[in-house]
Amino acid sequence: MTTPNKFAVLLKPTEEQPALDRAAQYARVDPSISVVAVRVVNDYKEENVEQITLKEKANFEMLKRKYASIQNFDFKVVFDKNVAEGFNAECKTDNYSLAVISANKRHALKDLFISNVDSQIMRKCAIPLLVVRDASSTATLGQSVILAIDFTDAAQVGKLDDYLFEAASNFAKSFDGTVHIANCVTPDNPGLMGGNLSQSKIVSSGGLENRVGVHFKLAEEFALKHNVPLENVHVVEGRIDEEIPRLCEKLNARMVCMGTTPRSTFLGSMNSSAGELVLEQIKGDIFIVNSEKLDK
Repeated sequence: MTTPNKFAVLLKPTEEQPALDRAAQYARVDPSISVVAVRVVNDYKEENVEQITLKEKANFEMLKRKYASIQNFDFKVVFDKNVAEGFNAECKTDNYSLAVISANKRHALKDLFISNVDSQIMRKCAIPLLVVRDASSTATLGQSVILAIDFTDAAQVGKLDDYLFEAASNFAKSFDGTVHIANCVTPDNPGLMGGNLSQSKIVSSGGLENRVGVHFKLAEEFALKHNVPLENVHVVEGRIDEEIPRLCEKLNARMVCMGTTPRSTFLGSMNSSAGELVLEQIKGDIFIVNSEKLDK
């Protein structure tokens, strides 16, 4: 993976634009980055499309003045009744290398019935996706980038893991950061709040071996392959939605990089409560790659 050079940034219908703020920060580091601000209009009548387009273009001219640090800055208006579908469709065009969106606030009861726009985008985005919680918060965070990998998911290991490592390394280099590898050993029963795995065993060449030991060996092999210091390898026990945020807090991490697969035991299908809770509890950004889209 080379450093992403064309970002599709979803604009919010508000003054605050965390995703655009983050894209501007990266554009300052690498002026060759091209940023396309995408405004998806979902409340419209066909006869008003031209008028709305002119209004949105005028708004963009004001954004250009505010984000003068973005040297290559363009704008697109997309009309779609479904914001997530409209943005995901745009991401499939024009050779975008990265999609950038802002994380929406969660409302636990409401979200049981209505999925947030960012969640819908995460499930189906055809290109790598950066979800930004608060662009200003990273000023107070450290330089750690956590690469969260599920080494037991046969569908994910290999190409996706290497792709994620390269992406994590590129992000870390942009702010002189350090990559940490995280592997979470989940309980046999995912409904348990804790991960007591003392009873769990896996057969190895030398006989029965504790699951945590197997996970650490896999993580260690991956770290050695990519020249990551072993002190930057973390194997934790418990639920993903508890342990990853806890590790982020411990390392004062500014980003988590992860992959998803249809059968992923790490986050499931991003429709899972675990993925939502990880996104809600960390302070930094989340970089997500869907393994199904990696070869497309």
